[in-house]
Amino acid sequence: MKRLRLLPIALVPAVVLGLAACSGSGSDGSTASPTPTASATASAITSCPDPGKASDSIRATGSFGGAKAPTVKFAAGLSAKTPQATKLVSGKGASLDEGDYAQVSYTVYEAKDAKKLGTVGFDEGNPQVLSVGGSGFGALLACSKVGDRVAAVGQSAALGFNTGGEIVVVADVVAQTPTKASGTPQDQDPSLPTVKDKASGEPEITIPDGVKAPSKTTVEVLKQGDGAAIADGDTALVQYKGVVYATGKEFDSSWSKGAPTTFTVSESALIKGFVTGLVGQKVGSQVLIVATPEDAYGANPQEGSGIPKNATLVFVVDILAKG
Repeated sequence: MKRLRLLPIALVPAVVLGLAACSGSGSDGSTASPTPTASATASAITSCPDPGKASDSIRATGSFGGAKAPTVKFAAGLSAKTPQATKLVSGKGASLDEGDYAQVSYTVYEAKDAKKLGTVGFDEGNPQVLSVGGSGFGALLACSKVGDRVAAVGQSAALGFNTGGEIVVVADVVAQTPTKASGTPQDQDPSLPTVKDKASGEPEITIPDGVKAPSKTTVEVLKQGDGAAIADGDTALVQYKGVVYATGKEFDSSWSKGAPTTFTVSESALIKGFVTGLVGQKVGSQVLIVATPEDAYGANPQEGSGIPKNATLVFVVDILAKG
């Protein structure tokens, strides 16, 4: 049964950085795909590392947040007893606070031999959306600004990776990611459920009295964003709320869970109606989706989901970032 499904890398307030789906190939011999781990021996940092001799020695040249990863140079065998972090470029953007989200491009190297392990963002797709604060790399972001380029060195587990040994990370803090849609409000069709946002951005959904649900899955843009468009197969960071059309009762919500969620926008991971509503929409948009039973869960809703059989469902989705 196809259903809404969170990715294993779904963001939480204490997210630990990992190189998700990183493929390293080319002249540097990069093959590793570091990911978060709970079994590493070093404890993840919970406060911002100070700069030190080791991190100060790292050099990185190239455009900030550009289409090409910076050229990074440091002496093989670089080591720091406790993690160190130095700002190579001081940004002029917003300071990041615990609970914020940031888009970060980064490259990771083994400290012992300067071997490149992988890159996220730059020339390897989009920046990764990370939560600020908590432990691991999030702790480093909590003392950063948008526009910073940071070089860090230390035990991989302390910085939130599972590669083992010491690593060097060079990261560009590209942007702050909003927690609610920022697009231009659009006129709403009164024959469809209407939406009014609370101050937090959480939508309040009102089902129109005496109006039958649409016979086909219907999509309405409530706020028009101007970011990149979502394609089938993309990952997207979203806020969402789902209610049953017949009753207006909520059955699922990222707002209730306290944090945005990452989805793969694909029918292999999501119900058809949700994919129909998101493909082609732009980052920054808020979208209303009225999904027919055929494009939702039909006669087989997940047990305990609160969704009746053969129910038309209503979703309001804020598209925050493309992953």
